[in-house]
Amino acid sequence: MSKLPTPTEILGPSFRLLPQEPQLLLITSVLGTSPSWLIYSLLHNTLTNGESVVFVSFLNEFAYFRDGGKRHGLDLPTHLKKGTLTFIDGFSKLFLPPETIQSAPSIPPTAPQSRVGVIPSRGGPIAPRQIPQTTTATPADPIKYIKLGPSPSPAALRQLDVIKSAIQAATSGGMKPKLVIEGLEVLMAAAGVDVGLVEDLVYDLREVTSTTTILLPSDSVLIRTSPSSTPLELSHANLVISLGHTADAILSLRLLDTGVAKDISGVLKVTRGAGNLGSETATGVVEEKEMLYYESDVGVRIFARGSGGH
Repeated sequence: MSKLPTPTEILGPSFRLLPQEPQLLLITSVLGTSPSWLIYSLLHNTLTNGESVVFVSFLNEFAYFRDGGKRHGLDLPTHLKKGTLTFIDGFSKLFLPPETIQSAPSIPPTAPQSRVGVIPSRGGPIAPRQIPQTTTATPADPIKYIKLGPSPSPAALRQLDVIKSAIQAATSGGMKPKLVIEGLEVLMAAAGVDVGLVEDLVYDLREVTSTTTILLPSDSVLIRTSPSSTPLELSHANLVISLGHTADAILSLRLLDTGVAKDISGVLKVTRGAGNLGSETATGVVEEKEMLYYESDVGVRIFARGSGGH
C-alpha cells in the first residue's frame, strides 16, 4: 500500500474543514501534472473518519478511481456499498438521452386459447403447457449517472439536480457530506453549458455541503485571455478566476520551471483564497507555502526545496 500525504500535512495543522461552515477548496493543475493523488488523499482522510462524500466526475468513470484508490489502500467499492461514498458518473452516459419512464398500458389477462389440432381426451382438450417465465435479478447499480443528451436543453439540465438530491440523501444527523467535483470544464466545452449556470450550480451545492472541492485545469492558454480569445476560453478563465477569488484554499500543481527532474514530479503551491484571509475570527488559517512532490510506486512524498525528505 502506497502512502499519501494527509490534508493536514498539505494545508497545515491550523486549517480545519469544519462541517458547520461550507468551505471551498480549489485544486488546479496543468498538462503533465495529475491531481488524482490529491483526490485520493482527501477521500482517504474523509472516509476513514466516518464522514460521507459525494464525488462527481465528468472526466473519468468509477473504474478509474477504483483502481487508483486500490493502489493507495482505499477500497472505494466497499464505501460505495456502505453508502458513505456516492459516485455520480457524468462521463460514461453524459451525451445519452435522458431516460423517460413511461407506464405501459395494462393488458387484461385472457384465458389460454386452445391450439388448432389439439388431440381430444376424456377430460377435454389438452391445454398447451404453460412455460413459467423466469426473470434474472440484476443487482442495482450503486452509481448514479448524468445524462444531458447530445444537445442539452433547459429541461435536460435538470438532470444535474441528481447531484443535489444525492447530497441531501447523504446528509444524516445534521452532518453535511463533503463534495468533490472533477471536470466542470467538460460541461462548458463539450456540453455547451453556460459558465453562469456552472457558477450558480457550484454556489447552490456549497449551501448543502460542508466542504466543496473542485478540480480545474489552469494552463496558461486557458487562463490568459486576449481580444482574440474564443468564448470558450473566456468562460474557462472566468470560472477559474471566479472560484479562485471565493475559495478558502487553492492547491496548484505545476511542473518545474527548469524542466523535468528524475526525482521530482512537480511543484505544489498552497495559497490562501479570499474565503480564508487569516483574520483573527477565521476558524482556520491556511499556511501558504510551496513544496515539491514526487509520485512513485510507494506513494507520494512532499518536501521543501533543497531537502530530501518530508
